[in-house]
Amino acid sequence: MEKEEIRKKTTKSLSKIDPKMMERIQSLRLMDDDFMTIVFSGDNKLTEFLLRILLDRSDLTVKSCLTQKEKHNIFGRSVRLDIFAIDTNGIQYNIEIQRADKGASEKRARYNQAMIDSHTLKKNDDFSQLPETYIIFITENDFYGKGEPIYMVNQSITTRKGDVLPFDNGTHTIYVNGAYRGNDAIGHLMSDFCSSNADEMYYREIAERVRFHKQEEGGAITMCRAFEEYGNEVRNETRTSERLSFARDLIRQNKLSLEEISAVSHLPLEQVQEIAEQLLEK
Repeated sequence: MEKEEIRKKTTKSLSKIDPKMMERIQSLRLMDDDFMTIVFSGDNKLTEFLLRILLDRSDLTVKSCLTQKEKHNIFGRSVRLDIFAIDTNGIQYNIEIQRADKGASEKRARYNQAMIDSHTLKKNDDFSQLPETYIIFITENDFYGKGEPIYMVNQSITTRKGDVLPFDNGTHTIYVNGAYRGNDAIGHLMSDFCSSNADEMYYREIAERVRFHKQEEGGAITMCRAFEEYGNEVRNETRTSERLSFARDLIRQNKLSLEEISAVSHLPLEQVQEIAEQLLEK
């Protein structure tokens, strides 16, 4: 009777949420990166469960997990990592969902690796202190088209004589084929990632978290807030982009001082000065 009362209260609470919003929430899959990051947010155990399957390891223990972790670059493009985790041995993991093939390019993997490395060492630290890292792309399509569940990038040295030597700089790049449906751990995991229905999932650990965010009041409200925040963020980014473009045009016209441009574009003076320096370099 108590469970039935809870179910009725939950149903009543969920009915207050905009039906269109609820419909959108119900259609989400873990292959949608915004939903995936919410489901895994701060959940060390679930992230550990995911990594153990992806790397076929039973001894991995995650000590910290962050989602939508931003790595800033004052000189150029910053990146926002879907999942950034560290295990008890200090090994770092970046897991990215990529639905479009171009988002999983080899150079994207290179850039993510570079941004992680650049935020790892402190001044005067020795390069030997760089931790081992894994960049893992879960792609909706079979990125390399060979039907394999996983593609592991191995680095090596080739001598002039044709000898192949190992090259181990502590970095690993892995592509996971989201279209793979084999009757094995990866196949079941990718099936779960591409399903919007928790009741059809293979792994209880994942299904429970998906069900919470779709069918329980607290999870659904979290999803609604996330959508609202995302909408505000997109609007703010658009507004900032327009201000930056406006400031560049004014600087090129060379009719106003940088202080005046800062005032009319509503950008900090330091940012306007930085834009002016970049334009001079060109």
